[in-house]
Amino acid sequence: MNPILHKIVETKYSEIEISRSKPLPDRTIPIRDWKSHLKTNSVSVIAECKKGSPSAGILRPDYDPVQIAKIYEESGAGAISVLTDRSYFFGSLQDLESVAKQVSLPVIRKDFILDPVQIDEAYAYGASAILLIVRILTPELLKSLLRHASGLGLAVLVETHNEHEVQVALDSGANTIGINTRDLDTFQIHKNLIEQIAPKLDSSIIRVAESGIESYDDWQKYRGLIDSMLVGTFFMKSKNISADFFSLLNGPPQNTK
Repeated sequence: MNPILHKIVETKYSEIEISRSKPLPDRTIPIRDWKSHLKTNSVSVIAECKKGSPSAGILRPDYDPVQIAKIYEESGAGAISVLTDRSYFFGSLQDLESVAKQVSLPVIRKDFILDPVQIDEAYAYGASAILLIVRILTPELLKSLLRHASGLGLAVLVETHNEHEVQVALDSGANTIGINTRDLDTFQIHKNLIEQIAPKLDSSIIRVAESGIESYDDWQKYRGLIDSMLVGTFFMKSKNISADFFSLLNGPPQNTK
């Protein structure tokens, strides 16, 4: 495991112990259907609210997740991802709850989930889905966490980085599989990974492309292979999210005379 990822996981276990002693609020936000928003006739966008990351630092100094989420919804996003890790990504559960209260789209808690208590937190703070990362879980724990989330009515995006991890995800019963082209060990982007893996997945699986998508051309070669794409850094660096959202889906505006 990459040293940074290893450190994140160690920190997360410490946070989990603290979380066990904290009471959770009663959920007041409805669970919004995941599949109908992502499995559509066109490629949907899971648009991400992310202030920063360990590799990039602060991406958006004027970060306002609610304002950003509203722009995403108005722009036609299928779902919204909210980073809730505080130590490395500068997020919080309060960000998750604030966004979930202000939009009518399914919101996914994106974090390094290792324990059922984190899923209980996601539920309590308004998530309709969670992220599980195969790389940091045993197959047995992955199955257990999937069952726990399903028991609460939450959808699960299972993130993979190679064919072996995809098989682990399928064996666990995952029905939404993210293919992350960013190698967690080297942080390099492997853009051909989706073309290698996605055609082997059954059409009943919601196939999500993750990382490295910053233009219309970036995802065009995936057309017909994916149902959705998760886009974060591109939007967080944008000076005009609405315009860049449109260009991402439709290509640069054409000059007309």
